[in-house]
Amino acid sequence: MFWRALSHPWRRLMLDLLRDGPRTTGELAERLAQVSRYAVMQHLAVLTDAGLVLVERRGRQRFNHVNAAALRRSYDRWVNPYADGLAGELASLGRHLEEEGSMGEGRTVETPRVLRMESELHFRAPPERVFRALTDPDQVLRWFPHTYGENRVKRLVLEPRVGGMQYEDWGDGRGYLYGQVTEWDPPWRYAVRSRLHPGTVMDTLTIVEPTEDGALLRSSRVIVGPISDEQERGIRHHGDLVRFADAIRSVVEAA
Repeated sequence: MFWRALSHPWRRLMLDLLRDGPRTTGELAERLAQVSRYAVMQHLAVLTDAGLVLVERRGRQRFNHVNAAALRRSYDRWVNPYADGLAGELASLGRHLEEEGSMGEGRTVETPRVLRMESELHFRAPPERVFRALTDPDQVLRWFPHTYGENRVKRLVLEPRVGGMQYEDWGDGRGYLYGQVTEWDPPWRYAVRSRLHPGTVMDTLTIVEPTEDGALLRSSRVIVGPISDEQERGIRHHGDLVRFADAIRSVVEAA
């Protein structure tokens, strides 16, 4: 069903249009003027059945979201295994070129990288509980106990508004800034922009959608900047919500 959904050029174009953000069915129909609205709805139904598009209803409007997590799973299943050999050769070539391009006292030119991470979790709880477990600092510490300040941390802070700061408070003005809220719409979605280390930025978008038996949590992270292999391992280790699924679920269900 996955490959059938991608086999049609109009459906691939729809996914391209949804890549930059959700669109209503009407907006897609306007962008695809060559196709009837009925045909647009049929193509969307195929993409939805294949799990490539997720539907969010807001009143009378239907917003269509690309399900990046499903695309990633298929990529990892069918593309990565065959690309690993070539990727290894390219990585070796890249290291060789970096060594050749060393400048001054053994310094090398750093090349920015782009990492993308997608997580999707289901909960048998209302969206309000899930959203609170992800944004209430006291609840966050119960499922994600890792901090920069360790025993110096007096509290975690998340200012619940656009432009609000998310940080560790160590007292006396000391602490560590996680990032700044760029979107705030409880209990459905919020976004934060963070600086992981000098020159590297991470955008995190979290969406909570109602389901028949609870809520669906979708998290998308895009990290851009100079990233070493060791840093990438740390980012993927701590940034994958699936690793913390049981801990989050215990907080949500106990709320």
